[in-house]
Amino acid sequence: MKQKLMTLAVVICLTAGTAFAGAQGHWLHVRVQEDGHDGDRVSVNIPLSVVQAILPAIETNEFRNGRINIGRGEIEDIDLHEILQAFRDAPDADFVTIDGQDESVRVSKEGGFLLVNVDDDNDRVRVRLPLDVVEALLSGDDDELDLIAALDALADHGGGDLVTVESDDESIRVWIDTDDDGE
Repeated sequence: MKQKLMTLAVVICLTAGTAFAGAQGHWLHVRVQEDGHDGDRVSVNIPLSVVQAILPAIETNEFRNGRINIGRGEIEDIDLHEILQAFRDAPDADFVTIDGQDESVRVSKEGGFLLVNVDDDNDRVRVRLPLDVVEALLSGDDDELDLIAALDALADHGGGDLVTVESDDESIRVWIDTDDDGE
């Protein structure tokens, strides 16, 4: 997994980095840091415009034209658009709270953001997505997620942390800002 992430980061940087180095706008940053003196460190800083240009070029069974096929399967009878609208219309609140012996989960809406917090014995996960981005993600067909539309909405929304993960042996941070070096 880490080898694939590093290879992808190098390919993206080599193929698009020079052409878009002076691009204005928002940047996507990813940091993966393993603990310890010999821990690997991955740093990706790439303009959203480059990500948007690259996504249509990736073609696999589940990923085409910047869209991921989620294969409705078990969620076939669930209208995600209707659920999102109900969530959007609801007041800010905690919607799901699970306090288990080994794990706690909180799903909430706060200030136009969908928040998902998961804590267990070894990991701490924080997801913070603007509802506009979630809506854009669901703007494709019923069986797909539209990543390009989500990136467009994300660029319109501004910056901030999207995902952070802290575990016993590594940390991961994904965020958007207007700084090309991610600092």
